Amino acid sequence: MTGSELTTTDRFEIFEQLNLHQRLIDTPWGRESAERYADLYWPEGKFNVHDLRDSTFEGRKGMKDMFDYAHSVFPLDKWYHSMGVFEIAGEGDDATANWRWVVSWKADHIGTVSTGTYSDRFQRRNGVWKCLERTSNIDPNWPGDQFQKYIDAADKTFRAS
Repeated sequence: MTGSELTTTDRFEIFEQLNLHQRLIDTPWGRESAERYADLYWPEGKFNVHDLRDSTFEGRKGMKDMFDYAHSVFPLDKWYHSMGVFEIAGEGDDATANWRWVVSWKADHIGTVSTGTYSDRFQRRNGVWKCLERTSNIDPNWPGDQFQKYIDAADKTFRAS
């Protein structure tokens, strides 16, 4: 990285992006929601998922597919996402954000569904910060196998927006 240290405004704009990722993943399934979520990434953006599966979603179509997969395979209408502690670092037009995510029940049950971490790379272009690459890791202490039933049924439940 070259350039000056991130300003308070830069850090806040990135922080807003982190919050938007959590808020938009909780919007209802559908093409409009998937497109708004994909807009959080640069066109060549990547999303690496490490839970019971290792998957990489790339580009706008990949982000839409990731959104559709999450919404049609898992009961996201019964869950909500929130943000835990975070650290933002960088300089110039490049930044990283390392943060914790939490998924909780909003219906039927009480408690936490899962936890994990995101490691993000952000880039500013023409004054706009967006995610260039995200890596999601489920908490290794969390019983991730509780999601296997959803993954096993994905061939039957997946639907594209």
